[in-house]
Amino acid sequence: MEAYGADYISTMKSFGDLTNTEAYGWEVGYTRYDFRFKFKYNDPIYCHPTDYDKDIYPNNLCGKLLFRYINNNIMPRIIKGRYFSTPCKYVDGKYEYKHKYSRVMFDYGDNFPLTGMCYDLYLLKPIIDYYNAWCTYPEGFSLEDLMGQCYDNFFKSWHEEYEHWVDDEDAIREELHHNQYEGQLYYENGEAHAGPLNKIE
Repeated sequence: MEAYGADYISTMKSFGDLTNTEAYGWEVGYTRYDFRFKFKYNDPIYCHPTDYDKDIYPNNLCGKLLFRYINNNIMPRIIKGRYFSTPCKYVDGKYEYKHKYSRVMFDYGDNFPLTGMCYDLYLLKPIIDYYNAWCTYPEGFSLEDLMGQCYDNFFKSWHEEYEHWVDDEDAIREELHHNQYEGQLYYENGEAHAGPLNKIE
């Protein structure tokens, strides 16, 4: 898991840059996961021009304002509309066609915008889910709550991968095969195993 851990950490840092958050005091292993997070800056997200009591902080950015914040500040950086173009037309001696990205039809697909790794979606899925159904969330659901969901989903998935690699014998065999370790197996006492992989005792 050391190699995978580096990819998880890279994704986590990129997400922190995107959302101005930072995970700290985190721990991930086979038996458990734990984390805390904070916003990097203690500044309000919205500053009222005349009354500082009406400033909006992450823990009270809710409802339509939260949706607008996500729509304007996060969604454009993580997804884009699907590309399409019109058929080519011959007009005044030139071939013309139009192309653009639709703002309505979002393309999630294999889009991993933070690092290019699939782990990006573990952090971004709660944001995409919120964006698609924000009206169904409780009235007091805040940006802080949403970031908590993102980090929880991420660390939970990381923990589940630990469990998978430890508990699933087929996963272990597959990893050994893909990394060409079949001929380099050892028993717990350090003695080399010389037989076929499928006959390990």
